[in-house]
Amino acid sequence: MARGLLSEVPRKNLWQPAEFAGRPDPDRLQGFLPKASCDADEVRDRVRAYAVTALAADDAVLIADETGDIEKGTKTAGAQRQYAGTAGRIENARVSVHLLYGSSRGRTLIDRELHLGRPWVGTAAEHERRRAEQGIPPERATTMAAKPELTRRMLERALAAKAPFTYFLADEAHGRCRAPGWRNARCAMCSRYPRTRWSSCRTDAPARPVSCTSLCPWRRSSAAHCADGAKGPREYDWTAVQLASTAEGLERHLLIRRSTVPDEKDEKTCGLVREITYFLCHTAPGVTMAELVTAAGQRWVVEEAFQVAKGRAGLDEHEVRKWCSRYRHATVCVLAMVFLVTARSRPIPCQPLTPGHRP
Repeated sequence: MARGLLSEVPRKNLWQPAEFAGRPDPDRLQGFLPKASCDADEVRDRVRAYAVTALAADDAVLIADETGDIEKGTKTAGAQRQYAGTAGRIENARVSVHLLYGSSRGRTLIDRELHLGRPWVGTAAEHERRRAEQGIPPERATTMAAKPELTRRMLERALAAKAPFTYFLADEAHGRCRAPGWRNARCAMCSRYPRTRWSSCRTDAPARPVSCTSLCPWRRSSAAHCADGAKGPREYDWTAVQLASTAEGLERHLLIRRSTVPDEKDEKTCGLVREITYFLCHTAPGVTMAELVTAAGQRWVVEEAFQVAKGRAGLDEHEVRKWCSRYRHATVCVLAMVFLVTARSRPIPCQPLTPGHRP
């Protein structure tokens, strides 16, 4: 199956990989996913270890984010009416949470968790029937795990595996997770809060308006401090304010990003204003604002990783319904993506020129 996902077939659904393998139909692949005797979690751990070994670098980061796939029916495990970022609206979809490992050598998904909403979680007879029909484990179908909880589980697995990284990056939803080992991992959490009027969306104290007099002077970032976009280098104005430290001894900073030109419509005046985005950062003592700006500019790579996972490895072209099949399909897709990324990261040795060789 992994060879079919890595092939040049235009679509990565089960039909075309089966044809690539010489099968007349995808029945054997569809039967392999739920009936194989392999442990998907063990494969996941081995794939993560291989990816971390190949891509480890001083600038490595962990990034958590989610992606949704539109579904037509309601019998597929996890399918329900919910917001799907792929469509940009509420649709009947399945949402999965993923953890990415990335550095200057490459970036790839290394973990996955399928989100189950309230229509699937409960102890009623209808919930038990649906759970048995789709093979959902009782511990997942009786107690709902929110998306930050799924992120925390994946992050704990990465910490337990001693994956080397400098920053953990997430948006305002997945940044709410808390995992033990922050101090030992020397990591910093930088959560994106797209609010233009409040200093924080989740702190121990109520949110307060930002006082511009307490901010550091605005600094325009260079291309070295902020990742390039699709249209070239992205430049923003940045400033920061230090907040109260946490009980664990981590420093808290509110990093503020402002666009250089008016590019957002104001709801009250209907005029154009500069877009302002906030990042709530938990860091080890001594981290500079330049390091926080660099970390904030790296969160966008998870979007690129999802494009590769779906376009090259068929992450969104699953044709399975059961819980076990979905997890195994996602694991094989992650395996295929890790192979592609690590193969690209290897340096190509130069062949010595033979005597008399002409370029």
